[in-house]
Parts: sequence; structure tokens; C-alpha cells
Amino acid sequence: MPDTSPMSRRKFLVAAGGVVGASCLACTGLAAIGLNSPNIQFVEDACGKESAMSKKILIAYASKCGSTGEMAQAIGQELCAAGAAVDVRRVQDVKNLDGYDAVVIGSAARMSKLYDEAVKFARKYQRDLTRLKTAYFFSGATMNSDTPEHRQTAMTCLEPLVQIRKPESVGLFGGKVDLATLPPLWRGMLSFVKEGDMAPGDHRDWEAIRAWAQGLAPSFLG
Repeated sequence: MPDTSPMSRRKFLVAAGGVVGASCLACTGLAAIGLNSPNIQFVEDACGKESAMSKKILIAYASKCGSTGEMAQAIGQELCAAGAAVDVRRVQDVKNLDGYDAVVIGSAARMSKLYDEAVKFARKYQRDLTRLKTAYFFSGATMNSDTPEHRQTAMTCLEPLVQIRKPESVGLFGGKVDLATLPPLWRGMLSFVKEGDMAPGDHRDWEAIRAWAQGLAPSFLG
């Protein structure tokens, strides 16, 4: 008798032949190894007023499908509400860190590794980061279920950044699996996933994301 039960994340990885066999995999990883990735609009934002009294904060993110940028924007809005001037940029669009008092670096992961551009960004500006207040956030399917084991996995993904600059704070958040942002190959495969971490849906906990950003404010603006 054929198996007609909903495809779980484990079944999906087996069906995919291990190509995407990584617990840190997010929609960005899927798009990277599929075909004809759709055109994604990435967040670029600025909020708050710069003044002699305000702190200026950069939120730099690495993303392939756009959802991490939306999280970066939400974090920026909370810091602006606390009195900071904030720029939200993709890491590859940042030209320098001149004028910033603090930096937040966010990234999802693929094959148990953060995106190379996030790590390269931190390495490029390592000297600057030593003088700036710094925080990191992780976004991915691993944290769609918040368990001690999944937190450890996410922290392992962040280790390359931690080795470059120990952060003041780390945020670990679930991601978003949006079929519309995936190339046809992966859109078709994931359409059969009905349960588990890889099931299509928005698993980002906006309340937790904003609460984490609010927690950064006393340190970053002090």
C-alpha cells in the first residue's frame, strides 16, 4: 500500500536524496540550489532622526528570499522607537561602518552554515566591530520549533560570527517557507510537505523578534 501520509521534513529530505540534508536549511538554501529563482524584493530602510544625542545603528542582513530582511526591518523599527537612527541594508550593500555606534548582523543558513556573505561581512569589518556594540540574529527552519536542541544547532550555525566578534546579544528565530519565493523545482517538492519544519508557512514569531529588539535598546542606546 502506498504511503499517503503528509510529507514531513524528514521524508522530504530523504525524497530529495540528501541534497538539502541540513537542519539549518531555510527557503534561501532551497532557492540557491534550484532553478530560475524568482525576483525577490529585498528590504532597504532607514528610520529615526540623526542628531548629536541619538545613536546610529546599522542592521545588516544576508538573505536570498527576503524574509530575513523583513525581520531586520522590524528590529530596526523597535530601535527607532527607542530613539535610535537606524539603517537596514543587505550586507553586500554596506560600503563602510563610519558613523555607526552599533551593528546588528542577521542571517539564515544553508547546509548547517550561515550565508557566506554574512561571515565575509563580519571578517571585512572585524576591526570596526571591535569598537562597536554588536548583536547577531539567526533566522531559519531550525528554530521553527524552539527546543534546546534546535537552539544549540542555531548557535552552532552562528559560531563563525561569534569567533570574529563576541556579541552583546543573540536572537534565534524561526523562518518563513514561502512557495512563491522558490524556484519551480523546490516549489513542486515542498508543495507535498504538510507538517514539520519545512512545511510552507510563516514561522517567524514577531512578538519574540520585537521583544529581542527592545531588549537591545538599553545597551545599544546607553
